[in-house]
Amino acid sequence: MMRQKEVIHVVFAAILLVSLSVICSGEEPATATTSVIKDSPYVPAGYKKVFGDEFDGASLSLTNWWTRYIYNNGMLDTLNDEKQLFRENNNHVMTGTTLQLTARKVSNSNPRFQYESGMIRSKMTFKYGYYESRLKVPGGLGVWPAFWLNSDSDANGKTSWPPEIDILEFVNNGKDDRPDMVHMTAQVKNKKGEPNPWGGEELFRDPDFKKRNYYAPFKFPDDFHVFGLLWDTDDTVTWFVDGKKLFTVSYKWVYANGKDAPNAHVLLNLSIGGQWAGRYGVDDKAFPQALDVDYVRVYQKPDQIKTGQSTIGKDLLKDPNEEKK
Repeated sequence: MMRQKEVIHVVFAAILLVSLSVICSGEEPATATTSVIKDSPYVPAGYKKVFGDEFDGASLSLTNWWTRYIYNNGMLDTLNDEKQLFRENNNHVMTGTTLQLTARKVSNSNPRFQYESGMIRSKMTFKYGYYESRLKVPGGLGVWPAFWLNSDSDANGKTSWPPEIDILEFVNNGKDDRPDMVHMTAQVKNKKGEPNPWGGEELFRDPDFKKRNYYAPFKFPDDFHVFGLLWDTDDTVTWFVDGKKLFTVSYKWVYANGKDAPNAHVLLNLSIGGQWAGRYGVDDKAFPQALDVDYVRVYQKPDQIKTGQSTIGKDLLKDPNEEKK
């Protein structure tokens, strides 16, 4: 697919007055142009955008994003057994039309962390709605890009896990996980007797969705694709790729003890290695490589608008506007 961020250009002109002005002054008429971002065709009816970033600017918006996980007082720079550290060493590259979360091989005194990469976590939090991103994943052996939701801290500033919804996880480890597969799941702590890994009832499954994986008729690193998640107030979650409905399951946004969890952050990150993605090694020749993000958008119905603003995080990227002062 070609890049399809559609922009409608609306030109306002009073033809008669402009014509008279041109006759009198001999100058070329001026026109006013307004750019309006058009929604993708996959947004459900009745949903209105409450958050979005088109990544068209010269720098990453510090109004919208932090660049670390919420844990460790908003400063955690790695997770699981990954081999990268999230940094600001040109790991958030703005191309003018997309954000590239860029991973590089580096020299590090700690032998575990031989890569640096980029991630973003939304400062705004949400509950329910339709979440969508158009992005292109990298294809090197050992990569692990993700687009997901994680809970904010509670009223006392404490964090916990679960809940978590993985809208997209792509892993290319060369054998078990292939370029034509993406992983989608809603996380719970495993308990004996649960009916499925999601801890809820399976309500719909496309034939191309097996276990927690969508098997596509194409390779995901070859082009951009639109990944969507519909999280409804009836506590159901539905995954989509390019508008194709793949899987629906019941899922409650609660802590492991059953209590309601705070609203969700939106996260995108490019991790490297570990026991899953790096099971059969990491191809160092593929670096640098990037998760290329066209946009991130969140939509809600009027009765779903429960947005919030997280307070746990630090602006580690430099604000170019501050540097000019």
